[in-house]
Amino acid sequence: MEPPEEERPYPIAVVNDLIEHYSTEHLRDAIKQCRIVIAQVVADDDRSDQQVARVKILRYLDLQLTRAVRWADDDADLMANTMRSLIELLSWADFVSQSTDNATRFLRETDIDSKELLQRFIKIVPAGTIPESINDLTAEITAKRVALQHSGNEDDFIWKLCSKLIHPTSLVLNHLEHTIKAVPFRQFLATRVVLYAWRVVYKFHDINFTN
Repeated sequence: MEPPEEERPYPIAVVNDLIEHYSTEHLRDAIKQCRIVIAQVVADDDRSDQQVARVKILRYLDLQLTRAVRWADDDADLMANTMRSLIELLSWADFVSQSTDNATRFLRETDIDSKELLQRFIKIVPAGTIPESINDLTAEITAKRVALQHSGNEDDFIWKLCSKLIHPTSLVLNHLEHTIKAVPFRQFLATRVVLYAWRVVYKFHDINFTN
């Protein structure tokens, strides 16, 4: 038996209400409430790598939510961009919340990104034009990339759906009106954006809501 509505966690109640009574205004209000909470809990904090990572993740979450508001009436592939980012963001939030060592690996992941870009850049410029110091720099970066895991089958399904909508897949190219132009896809993804945003917040903060 499901608990009474008033006993459900606030984010679940909001998402259920969105599913049952969807409107753009309702979506934007739900996102607004989440962003209010994020603004209250996010502040510069360098006491540990975990705190630094928490702030960076929450700020990026807020950025994605502003895009969801902007794209609330647009094609489904735009909302899919936000949704896929939130799935990956949730994976990072789960990873860094497990330990300080994990948070440190997250912060150093940028070195791996930079190394990969530099290595590809070196391949497209004339030989001898790259300072040797650049090659030395990439050689110094030996860290291994974190292999993020989705939290379950729902993540896997939504990720695959978003990927199909975002890219010029055969499904989209052959059925434009029934994919990125389809309102149900956009609404489905929009409600999940709200749910996953709260899931990220809850990875770092146990929010108690009061009337």
